[in-house]
This record gives sequence, structure tokens and C-alpha cells, in this order.
Amino acid sequence: MTATTLAAPAAAVGAASRPSDATTVRRQTLGTAIRSEWVKLRTLRSTWVGLGSTLLVLVGFGAIAAAVSTGSVATPEGGGGGGGPFGGSDPVSTVLMGANFAVLLMGILGALAGAREYGSRMIAATVAAVPRRWQVVVAKATVFTGVSLAVSVIGVLAAFTAGMGVLSGGDAATVALTDDGVLRQVLGMAGYITAVGLIGMGLGILLRSVAGSIGAVVAVFMVLPPLAGALLPDSWDPILQYLPGSAAAAFTTVRAAGTEVLGAGAGAVVLAAWVLVALGGAVVAITRRDV
Repeated sequence: MTATTLAAPAAAVGAASRPSDATTVRRQTLGTAIRSEWVKLRTLRSTWVGLGSTLLVLVGFGAIAAAVSTGSVATPEGGGGGGGPFGGSDPVSTVLMGANFAVLLMGILGALAGAREYGSRMIAATVAAVPRRWQVVVAKATVFTGVSLAVSVIGVLAAFTAGMGVLSGGDAATVALTDDGVLRQVLGMAGYITAVGLIGMGLGILLRSVAGSIGAVVAVFMVLPPLAGALLPDSWDPILQYLPGSAAAAFTTVRAAGTEVLGAGAGAVVLAAWVLVALGGAVVAITRRDV
């Protein structure tokens, strides 16, 4: 009787100490890293503010530029007809005038996505959960590319539609997406906006500073091209055409730093190479440096 009484609690203790059959250990994969980065990106208010601002700038500035170019809206000097900062050399560049500001916004958003975790020290938890650190960069880039490219495509198409409607209402010259080279310029601008965001992300991981990476994005895409084009002699034009903005000018309405521009295919390859260099540097940095 006594032996039976003692055996029952012992069996219960043994059963309680064994792990439940329902407990499973899942292997960390690139897919789980991508899902984690998606949760991070979509749960931050700054993400939606930045994306919404990009859409607003693309459509709003495009419509304003079209209205100014037709004379429907007067500039502060009282003029219209395409003068001033809202003037464009052709209908596509006019309606995509807002892309010049959207590029900066997306670059800042990318810099935030890359450097934000270093400021809050959440990067330590991230690399602890993802031992293969290269997966962190790949996951961030994958999620950011999907989101930014979708927003950029929607934004440029909406800006084109709204802007051409304003131009048509003002009896100005218009073009259609099916016209020669127009679709390439419109979608190419969406690709350029996304590429700038990815370069900003790479700079954020490299510099590990939100302020520093944002400053680098502004310098590379807003300050360096006009200064280089204005101050350097014409003999530098063959080199300036390999800058990110000049490479994008080959297939978008972005203004190149110099007078020489690559072909559309070559420009796309050069811009893609800049993205790969930035993200590749981020992979090397996050792999070899302590967080």
C-alpha cells in the first residue's frame, strides 16, 4: 500500500518534468527574418507617415507644376506658362516634378529603416535572433523594396494621370503612357525612387547613425550633383555620368550632373550597381563589426 502511494507522485513528477509533445523548435530561416522585418516596418508610425508623404508629394507637386505650366495657377512673380521652379521641359518632366522631392523622402525613410535600430540598441536583439547576420540586411532590403516600389509605382502613375488631366484641361500638350519612351520614364522614376531608398538603407547600416545617414543621402543626391556639374570642367562629364542621379537620368526625367548621359540600359545597370555596393557594404559591416 505504501509503495503504491509513493509511486504515484513520483510518476506525476516525472510526467511534469518532461516537455510537452506540442512544443516544437523552429529553425531560423530567411523567411522568418523577412516576416520579422515586415512586422517592424508596418508597426512603426513613421513608416506610414513617410510613405503617405511620398504619395502626397508625387501627386500634389505634379498637379501644381502642371497647373503652373498652363497658367492656371500664377507663380509669386505673377507668371505662368512653365516658368520658375515648377517648369518642365516636356509634359512628363512637368507632371513628375514631385519625384525630385519624393526621392529625398524615400532616401530618408530608407536611412531610418537601416539606422533606427542602432540608436535604440534593438539591433542587439535582432542579430541575436538572426545569427546569420547577412540575413538581416537581405530581409530589410526585401521588405523595404516591396513596400517602397509599390508606393512609388502607385505614386508616379497617379501623378501622371492627375498631371496630364490638368494639362489637358489647360489646353497644353499632353502625352500618353503608350507613347514612345513615356512608360519607361514613368516606371523608371519609380525604380529610381526605390533605389535611393535602398541606398539610404545601406548608408544607415554602414554609418549606424540616423542623422549621419540622412545627411549622406542629402549630400549624395541633392548637393553633390549640381555642385559637381557647376564647378567641375566639362572634361569630368564622362566620370559624372556614373553618379547615381546621372545614371538614373538615362531612363527618367532626373537632371544629370553633366552634359553626357549613359544609355537607358547602361544607366539602369550602373544604378543597380550603386544599390548593390551600398547593401553589400552593409552586409560586410554588420557581419564583421560588433553591434
